[in-house]
Amino acid sequence: MRFVKTAAVAALAVVGAAAAVTVVAQQNAVRMSTESVGSEVVRTRPGLKPNENILFNGWGMTPAGKAVTLPGDMPLKMVVSPDKKVLAAMTGGYNGVGLSLIDIATQKVTQFVPFKTAWNGLVWSKDGTHLYLSGGSAGVIHVFDYADGKVTLKQSLAPEPMPDAPKGRTRRQRRESAKAANAPVTGLPVFISGLAVHPTTGKIYVCNEGGSEVWVLNSETLQREDVIAVGPHPHSCVVGGDRRYLYVSNWGGRTVTVVDTQTNERVKDLAVGVRPNDMALAPDGRLFVACAGDNTVHVISTGKLESAEAEASPDRRPPESAREIIATSLYASSPEGSTPDGVAVSPDGKTLFVANADNNSVLVADITTPDTTLVTGFLPVGWYPTAVAVSPDSNTLFVANGKGFRSHPSNPPTLERPSRQPNGILFNNGARELEGSVSFISRPTQPELVRYTEQVRKNSPYTPETLHQSPMSRENSVVPDKVGAACPIEHVLYIIKENRTYDQVFGDMKDAAGKPIGNGDPKLVFYGEDITPNQHQLARDYVLLDNLYCNSEVSVDGHSWCDAAMATDFNQRSWTMSYAGHGTLPGNAEMATPTAGYLWDLCRRNGVSFKCYGEGANRVPTANRGTWGGGRDMSKVDGWIDDLKTAEKTGDLPHFMIMSLGENHTKGLTAGAFTPQSCVASNDIGIGKIVAAASRSKFWSKMAIFIIEDDAQNGPDHVDAHRTAGLVISPYTRQGIVDSTQYTTTSMVRTMELILQMPPLTQYDAGATPMYRSFAGGAKLVAFEPKTPKVDLNARNPAKGPGAQASARLNFAKYDDFDENGEDALNRMLWQNARGTSVPYPAPIHRVLFSH
Repeated sequence: MRFVKTAAVAALAVVGAAAAVTVVAQQNAVRMSTESVGSEVVRTRPGLKPNENILFNGWGMTPAGKAVTLPGDMPLKMVVSPDKKVLAAMTGGYNGVGLSLIDIATQKVTQFVPFKTAWNGLVWSKDGTHLYLSGGSAGVIHVFDYADGKVTLKQSLAPEPMPDAPKGRTRRQRRESAKAANAPVTGLPVFISGLAVHPTTGKIYVCNEGGSEVWVLNSETLQREDVIAVGPHPHSCVVGGDRRYLYVSNWGGRTVTVVDTQTNERVKDLAVGVRPNDMALAPDGRLFVACAGDNTVHVISTGKLESAEAEASPDRRPPESAREIIATSLYASSPEGSTPDGVAVSPDGKTLFVANADNNSVLVADITTPDTTLVTGFLPVGWYPTAVAVSPDSNTLFVANGKGFRSHPSNPPTLERPSRQPNGILFNNGARELEGSVSFISRPTQPELVRYTEQVRKNSPYTPETLHQSPMSRENSVVPDKVGAACPIEHVLYIIKENRTYDQVFGDMKDAAGKPIGNGDPKLVFYGEDITPNQHQLARDYVLLDNLYCNSEVSVDGHSWCDAAMATDFNQRSWTMSYAGHGTLPGNAEMATPTAGYLWDLCRRNGVSFKCYGEGANRVPTANRGTWGGGRDMSKVDGWIDDLKTAEKTGDLPHFMIMSLGENHTKGLTAGAFTPQSCVASNDIGIGKIVAAASRSKFWSKMAIFIIEDDAQNGPDHVDAHRTAGLVISPYTRQGIVDSTQYTTTSMVRTMELILQMPPLTQYDAGATPMYRSFAGGAKLVAFEPKTPKVDLNARNPAKGPGAQASARLNFAKYDDFDENGEDALNRMLWQNARGTSVPYPAPIHRVLFSH
């Protein structure tokens, strides 16, 4: 990439900083449902708060229909009973894993059967007297008897081979499965996912997502008759229109495997889009395959098995693997960010519905004409729709909303079982606030669909223009408003820290005169100015960001949002399962990696030099890894400082540098480990040393440092569970102000992309609000004087101190490598350690969560 410095840009370096204007929060700064979230009026409304009409991530929320709350979140599959009385929905997320039955007539949940593990396989037996539910990592199938609108659990069984069947897979089958899954031949996990019942024989087909294979089960005994190797990590399976061939979506590949049910042989693989997942069969035999990674649904003809012709011809009909591709995004040619993850066809065969998880919408398409799908509009639905189904009369759409309808403050708590800090402060764990639901939406008329579609547009901050042009004015900011425009800032350091909310760190924020500034709650401070003096001083000297939100819920999706402006459908399902202790979802890089890759991939494509310091280092060549070792943050940063000094001699400093600096995660009260205060203070010193070195280097006049937490899960915040602590430090940063514009992780990513003349990665960073208000039009060079925290940096936890035994049960080898109970235990330890036990317990507030 070539950085061009025009005379006008060069002049900016000597222009004085623009007048500092504090952009403070307004009272009742919310978005009305009739307003477009992409408008500059809404984007620049200071202190814009998440409410029922806007999420913390800047996307609108105006769900259609009437919602039924489920006992759990992430409902991954819904099916209507053969007697047309009930809608069965399975939830496989963070809360309430199990099976729910909803009476279609009364629109009420009539039954819930909880399980430790369950997944997306949900299918009725041939005669409609049994319901089968996949058990995920438990390796079982839950079998229910069904009668009079109720289910009774009959058994949960792990299918065994029939007496006359091979005792497990052959060596060839194991080799094929391992190759498909990119895994060792031994040790392949069993993870039961998609299920299908043959409409003629009644045989049950089971996707072993972990072993990249399909099992064939006897309809009577449910014993294994055969095992068929398919593509990597099969998600769903459907018997085709000719009732001979089974179609299997390979989530970890870009194919659908065709299996002959008469011979139990793998016939061929059909090329489809990125991360194929859910599938739906139309009455005419068309199979619709949702592909989450590229915003598409691929259409396969299953009425008759077709063969690709040897030579291309403009006259011939394309083979089944390329018959038709439907773009599910609101705008054509959009980058990743719609995430189609649920499909359904109305029983009358006229309409296709597709859930776009990351757009909070459902696509509606007319499929009455064979081979010609006409997209007729979109429906606004809840937060992260994960499945769709249609009533037997084709007049009602059922939409499963994976996360609910809005986010909430984490303090005061509203849940019946809030997390508790050891000093008694109660708060809601953000993941536990996720609330699954099913919306009942009447089939819209065309005029209604037009209005709904317009509402979906108003709910989206992303438009095609945002790929090239900023959605708002620059306000005399040095940050460009067009992709590729020159900028005097040529070097960016991006630092990712661990797990803190705004109130935990900046709840005690004061200006130089000692007057409180920013929207903080001092009662919720964990690590105030005595422990984090450098970050407090930097926020005071430069910009205090008191309305900044993580796009993520936890670290697993948090690092993906920080590094790629996206968390894949696999990532979202994986963390909700593992963090709640419901098992481990097998996967591969194809499933976890967003389609456009990570920021370092974006740099490589655009000729921008880069180095990774911890963050992403295992994904890049050695030449792109900075000097980075073990040890504590306050000494670890010396590697970057040494690289900076070398660059001052050579003149060669990378344009983009990304760093993981996460000692502020702490190791709880683990015996002999550094105390939480010591860990956070070490991290603070590291930040101070970096800024002190950078602000004295010859590169400072064209440099910016961005700092954010990967997520905000480990503590309370009175505004929203996703609000976090972040900093923007540069000679071009406005100095001494509070910027209460609603920003997100992807706002930071978008701002860095604009500075470095790079296009966005996904719809999320393209549609994010750039941080124009945090940057002035000229530079003001000031060297930073680092501060020393008022705590013992070498203090260690006592061997038998409070929390030592509980900490010993947690795995601190990786950040956040434990489940909800571990997170809650860590939170309790950190609060008691930070605030003691004398603070009185605040009474929990119980209220109904918003429902539409």
